Amino acid sequence: MRKTVVGAARGRAQSATHTGCGAVLAHLTLLCVALCAAAPALALDSVTLQLKWRHQFQFAGYYMALEKGYYRDAGLDVRFLEAGPNTDPVAEVISGAAQFGIGSSELLLSRQTYPVVALAPIFQHSPFELLVRADRASNLHELVGQPIMLEAGAAEILALFQKEGVERDKLVIHLHSLGVDALLHNQVAAISAYSTTEPYLLRQADLDYNEFSARAGGIDFYGDILFTTESELKSHPERARAFLAASLEGWQYAMAHIDESIDLIMAKYNSQDRTRAHYRFEAEETRSLMQPDLVVIGHVNPGRWRHIADTYAALGMLPEHFPLDGFLYAIKMPRFDPRLLVALALALAVALMLGLLSWRVDGLNRRLRGEIAQRKAAHHKLAESEALHRLLTENSGDVIWMLDLVSRRFDYVSPSVQRLRGFTPEEVMAQPLEKALTPQSAKKVAALIGETLERLLAGDTDAGYVTAEVDQPHRNGGIVPTEVVTTYLMDEAGRPVKILGVTRDISQRKALEAELRTRVAAIEAAADAIVITDTQGYLLYANPAFTLQTGYDLESVKGQHSRILNSGKHPREFYAQLWQTALAGQIWRGELINRRKNGEFYEEEMTISPVKKDHGEIECFVAIKRDISEQRAMERALQAANQELQENLEKIGRLQVVLAEQAIRDPLTGLYNRRYLDETLPREFARAKHEGYSLTVAMLDVDFFKRINDTWGHPAGDEILKALAQRLSEGVREGDIVCRYGGEEFLLVLPHIAQEIAFERAERLRLDFADSALECADTKIQATLSIGLASYPDHAQTPDALIEQADAALYRAKRSGRNRTEIAPAAASGAITKG
Repeated sequence: MRKTVVGAARGRAQSATHTGCGAVLAHLTLLCVALCAAAPALALDSVTLQLKWRHQFQFAGYYMALEKGYYRDAGLDVRFLEAGPNTDPVAEVISGAAQFGIGSSELLLSRQTYPVVALAPIFQHSPFELLVRADRASNLHELVGQPIMLEAGAAEILALFQKEGVERDKLVIHLHSLGVDALLHNQVAAISAYSTTEPYLLRQADLDYNEFSARAGGIDFYGDILFTTESELKSHPERARAFLAASLEGWQYAMAHIDESIDLIMAKYNSQDRTRAHYRFEAEETRSLMQPDLVVIGHVNPGRWRHIADTYAALGMLPEHFPLDGFLYAIKMPRFDPRLLVALALALAVALMLGLLSWRVDGLNRRLRGEIAQRKAAHHKLAESEALHRLLTENSGDVIWMLDLVSRRFDYVSPSVQRLRGFTPEEVMAQPLEKALTPQSAKKVAALIGETLERLLAGDTDAGYVTAEVDQPHRNGGIVPTEVVTTYLMDEAGRPVKILGVTRDISQRKALEAELRTRVAAIEAAADAIVITDTQGYLLYANPAFTLQTGYDLESVKGQHSRILNSGKHPREFYAQLWQTALAGQIWRGELINRRKNGEFYEEEMTISPVKKDHGEIECFVAIKRDISEQRAMERALQAANQELQENLEKIGRLQVVLAEQAIRDPLTGLYNRRYLDETLPREFARAKHEGYSLTVAMLDVDFFKRINDTWGHPAGDEILKALAQRLSEGVREGDIVCRYGGEEFLLVLPHIAQEIAFERAERLRLDFADSALECADTKIQATLSIGLASYPDHAQTPDALIEQADAALYRAKRSGRNRTEIAPAAASGAITKG
């Protein structure tokens, strides 16, 4: 008995993969199976199927084939191997760890290296898609530069990027973590995923996301392809055929009994601990990919495989015109056993005898059957026609009705009126026409019928087709806006007797029209100019603000290119980048200078947004344009004012520095003045006292300075003072302080110097000054100095006392004959003099 089922399973495999096999060959195969039904049972053949991932509804057909005994009846003992993150189904099958595996369309890539053979695609459409966080990208171009995760086998996603004009080297691709956590935690912008699984998890997490499938971009790959190797087909052709047939039968059962399949997975294969709702979601998505109601499960189209190969070739992953020979599975019919041929001959002989006997009977009944068949065919055709018309009428979304013009009542109303208005057809037909309309629409329809009848009776045959919009009451008290298309029917005398009508609900259209009017009103009233162009840049629409902004009215520019506004102020590269961004489906924002109709330049802030059709093709562009000339002019004026203010502040700062310097400088000599000395000497004295070093003050006075002024004039005296100031400035150390103390008196503050060294410096200064001469007119003027020295801590303990001691020493030098240096006397000794 087992061989009978095996033969049937083989027949199923043949049907699934070779839809073009002839009927005669099928009958012969079934006859062979019947003759072999009594053969002894064979031992089960153990085989292993390597799954593509862990247990889930994705493999429900294989579970059902095992559970329902399809594998057992085919003589197979089947074991399933789950896949892990690092499992390669191709490698497992090639190594012999499994005889069969489940892969993606990338089997074609493996075919370059390994002798893999595609038995049948389970999914007619690949479940691979790209899930993108809505807060990070609304199209594929916005993913450039952002991290995305792609798993192995996602070549069709790369093909989608390529088709959308996104180069692969601009993508930041990370290894897939095989989960959605990275997307949920915003670590990546997008992940490749199965449409049957990951979207459910994102919905449960309430994440707003966008889906991009390669199929929507015209790249239609197969998914979950059952495969094996050439060696398996060569060594065990019957086993491969039986396994394929049993698997496809399991899939047919699984898709016809989804709840039972989920129960089985929950009981035996729920290794991922998923909920029933999750498996239900996966099952429904799987159905949409397999389309079992439209396509035989396992059906393969060589033309689609050629398309897949060409797509890989375009990506540089396969050579061009890659051969498919040997890659697609083709069943080879087994040779007949000679014993089966003998049995077949006997069966044919019996059939021949039976045919001769029935020929006589058939001749007698042939004529009667013909007549009966003709009557049945006519009756059947009439019934089919009536059923078809009834089906169309009763299942139409529109309401089909017939109105009698004499009674103004309905003869027929289709059941869809209940969906439209809440009333049953019987209730509508029991009321006059006026009850099916609002009062205002009833008046409108009565006038329209009267006008149409007059035209028809006058011989205007075109008047018999009328379309109108009317409002009809709903059972719930609401009003339903409808569109009515009517045809007036005539009797044999050519008089109108009935109206055949079709009523359609236009509530949604009215709502869209109202919304459109609102949007149009908003656009028309917008302060910013709004322009719509085609994909070439030719103007289709402009609002009134555009006229105010540019001086052009819509009628004069409609159909013209938007370049009429170009100012010539931007290079070609600027416009090339603008159009490149817009044509790539991205939003362009920027500022530019345009030209009004009167030739005036103006600055504009513009945003260009592409409007796309359902399949992603750009239909037109919408540009929002704002005149920012006044704003930018004010900004420039403000910037200029700020710059001028900054320059004035800098001038004031420099003047303040000069004034501060002048406040502490002597205007004639440029030396520090007495004010600066009064501020600085206490600090120097405190520092010397704190750090324990000596501080010497030298008081200098030009001898007989009044005589110089009286003899050679004040200018000569001033030159003497400036010459002395220069000599003092050049002869001091860094850290010494030189001041003009008053009149012809100067004062030196000398920190960190012993009084003996200070005395020597003062003497050298005195002698050098005495040896120098100032040329004034034709005369050389010579002058001498008297100097008094006092030091801390030898002579004073306060700044004022120190100056007093130095002044006293200077007075002694004057009194002792001038042109000499005196040191203030210590507490127990006399002054040191030199002259």
